[in-house]
Amino acid sequence: MFQPTSKKILLTVLTACFVVQSGLVYSDDVDIELSEEAVRGRKLFHQYSCQVCHQLWGQGGFLGPDLTNAGSRVDEARLSSLLTYGSGQMPALHMSAGEIAALRAFLTEIDRPDIGRGELRLGDPSAGTTPQAAFETAIEAATPPPPVAVGFEAFRSGICSACHFPFQLSPVLAPDLSTAVERLDDAALRDVLVAGRPEKGMPPPVPAFGDDELEGVIAYFHWLNENRAQLRAGTNQRLSERDVAWSRLPWWEYK
Repeated sequence: MFQPTSKKILLTVLTACFVVQSGLVYSDDVDIELSEEAVRGRKLFHQYSCQVCHQLWGQGGFLGPDLTNAGSRVDEARLSSLLTYGSGQMPALHMSAGEIAALRAFLTEIDRPDIGRGELRLGDPSAGTTPQAAFETAIEAATPPPPVAVGFEAFRSGICSACHFPFQLSPVLAPDLSTAVERLDDAALRDVLVAGRPEKGMPPPVPAFGDDELEGVIAYFHWLNENRAQLRAGTNQRLSERDVAWSRLPWWEYK
């Protein structure tokens, strides 16, 4: 147990830390000047209560991902799909094209690494340090045949990989697609890839797949299932070999 003197010292130290931290926060002269479109987007952000589930610079809810740097992470098609149809636990907001453009302007203009980053990034995704990047590297190393390569590229360049994780159920309960052909025949897969499954939180792909892309994605699912063990081993091997440069990590996420 703390003695009375120790308690006083501890309280004094905590108070001093609070005062110093408050001084640093409120003496920060960094400000963001938003365009009229971005200001409208900020109003929509609060009007739709986005802050209940999402954070900006560490402030907000924890149910959804931090959106501080979403402007550079989420492409236009993905954002449009999310704000229209929702995804997983995120409800369908059915925003108009104008509202989506305004919110995108807001997210783009606040996405400034010189002010702060919304999440700690471990390693370099382009070097295969993330599960998704390791998975994609394993697929490329396996040299899929041309129809499968077309489907793989269509899959990863769209919104699919944002919800579906390799060889596991994702946090938004999107299933492992390496076993999709074991659950659905080609006709059912085609229906899902065209219309989605809105009743289960899966929106139609935006933009829609072309005919060649659609057949390529189905071919990719079959190839993925046939080579599942090899690709899973390759993904795990690349993850076990990843090298994170700890000295280069931004330990202070918010400035």
